[in-house]
Formats: sequence, structure tokens, C-alpha cells
Amino acid sequence: MARPASEEKRTAILDAATELVATRGTGASTAKIARKAGVAEGTVFTYFATKEELLGALLLEIEGALAGALLNEPLPGDGGREDMQHFWNRLIDWGSANPRQWRTLKRLKISSQVPDHVRVQGERLFDEATALIARALARQAGEGVSFRYAGLIMNAIAEATFDAIADEPRQSEILKQRGFAIFWSGIAALAETGQ
Repeated sequence: MARPASEEKRTAILDAATELVATRGTGASTAKIARKAGVAEGTVFTYFATKEELLGALLLEIEGALAGALLNEPLPGDGGREDMQHFWNRLIDWGSANPRQWRTLKRLKISSQVPDHVRVQGERLFDEATALIARALARQAGEGVSFRYAGLIMNAIAEATFDAIADEPRQSEILKQRGFAIFWSGIAALAETGQ
């Protein structure tokens, strides 16, 4: 007879997977994840049928936390700079407070071990955020701006901002504002170059 599931053990497994994926990548074995979680390797498979299912659940858990942080309070409502800056501030605050989860999320997003249907499910969590960003970018750079390109720029500047804040935590507010200024000015430049 199967043992009843324990939310505490499931959480321990996901926490261990977060730490190991952040530091070692998605190649971290289930044996190492189990050891880090303080459970037997077979216990991992009580909660997740395969490693892919574990990584997919981890992706959805982290993306759910991030989406919640991004959308947990009303935006200023200008449809442009103020909304985008509010969104940016939440992103930087979450990433700075959760560097391990951010690193894990980046690795999971490029891993072939995460099933495509899970990626799609995760992307749906950001539909509202995506619409917000699209409106703000169109207002700043025009309708022709490549949303994907702008997103890549945002992620790169966010990553640099996280690193700078980690080095100088007392300067976090200033660095957050500088990062946004660089991003927003860069989006305006896309309009000039027709990107």
C-alpha cells in the first residue's frame, strides 16, 4: 500500500531541486536531490513519476511565485512608463530576494528535460504581464517593436541589476532605478532604429 503524500516532503524535494539546479544545472541526479531533501531516492518518485515531471513541477512552482509577485497589486494604470516601471520594480525585487529561484528558472527554461506542454502552461501564467508589457512597449517604441527582442533586453538588464544589487545591497533602490532607465531608454532607441 502506498504511503500518503506529505506536503512537507514534496516541498523539501522541490527546495532541494531548486538549490541543485541553480548550482549544478538540470543534470543534477534525483539521488542528489533526494539526499539534499533528506529523503530516500524512491520517495522522489512517490511525488514525481519522472525527473522530467519533477523539473516541470519546479518550473511551474517558480513561475507561479514570480507571476504572483508581478501581478499582486494594481498598476498605476497609465499604460506606459509608469506601469512598466512598476512591473520592473516588482521583477527586480523578486529576483533580488530569490536569486536561487531566478537562476533555477533560467536553467529550466532552456532545458530539454522540461516538457513543452509544461512550458506553455507556465507561459500562460504571464498572459496578463505579457499584455501589460506589450502595451507599454508599443506606447514607447511603436507597434513595430519586436516583443521578443525587448524581452531579451529586459532580462539581460535585469540580470545585470540583480548582480549589481548582490554586490551593493545598500544601493538596491538606486540600481533598480538605473536599470529601468537604461531599459526604457533602450526601448525608445528601438523606435528610432525600426527594430
